[in-house]
Amino acid sequence: METHSLGAAILAGLAVLAWTRGKNPSLALAVTLAWSTHVLFDWLGSDDTPPLGVMALWPLTSAFYFADAFVFEAISRRYWLPNFISHNAWAVIKETLILGPPFLLLTALRWRGRRRFRRPGTR
Repeated sequence: METHSLGAAILAGLAVLAWTRGKNPSLALAVTLAWSTHVLFDWLGSDDTPPLGVMALWPLTSAFYFADAFVFEAISRRYWLPNFISHNAWAVIKETLILGPPFLLLTALRWRGRRRFRRPGTR
């Protein structure tokens, strides 16, 4: 799907740049990078619904790519299967265990940096 591609990430960043009339390029870059990480994480995930993989390099190519070593579980959309809830719950837990520590570390570093550079007399 085209929305899971680096091309879509760039388009999203350009849309934010246009929306802010070029006044907030850092927000546009943040949107582009966030969207790109979604493409990366989908590439690292297993996929059990054809077509397999992501169109990571759209619009340059419409080929589908997937990693040989799956880090993340496929999220099932087949609600009628007996292990639907347990499988999806495990997938969410696994993603949280993998992505949670880096998120907490980055959040702590950002919070610490803000505390260090506060003006005197502010909280």
